[in-house]
Amino acid sequence: MSETSKPTAAFVLSLVAGVLILLGGLFGMVAWMMWGGAAYWGGGWGMMGPMMMGWWMPMWLSAFSVLGLVSGIVIVASALMLQNRPSEAKTWGTLILVFSVVSLFGMGGLLIGALLGIVGGILALTWKSV
Repeated sequence: MSETSKPTAAFVLSLVAGVLILLGGLFGMVAWMMWGGAAYWGGGWGMMGPMMMGWWMPMWLSAFSVLGLVSGIVIVASALMLQNRPSEAKTWGTLILVFSVVSLFGMGGLLIGALLGIVGGILALTWKSV
């Protein structure tokens, strides 16, 4: 029984990236609930919320937060699949790379997550089993 090689570096970088992006999306959602959504819907700052931030702020925060959450979930799932099915490394690497770039619009895990994901995706795409 020979042990099959796995793209460990790509897996670790992608997993860390996915978690950071997911946390960035969660932080954005909490910020939206505390400042954006609550202020817009009458909580938080009361009537001053919509006047201070404009009507677009709650939509902007929530849309980019959801984008970060979805990107983080896809990257974490792809990283786990990369580890479990290394023969499909090109597929998972492509998903990691694409959603890492997409996550840049949703804060990208404080940019570090997106950069780690891009590197992890490239490593997965260029990985060859031994």
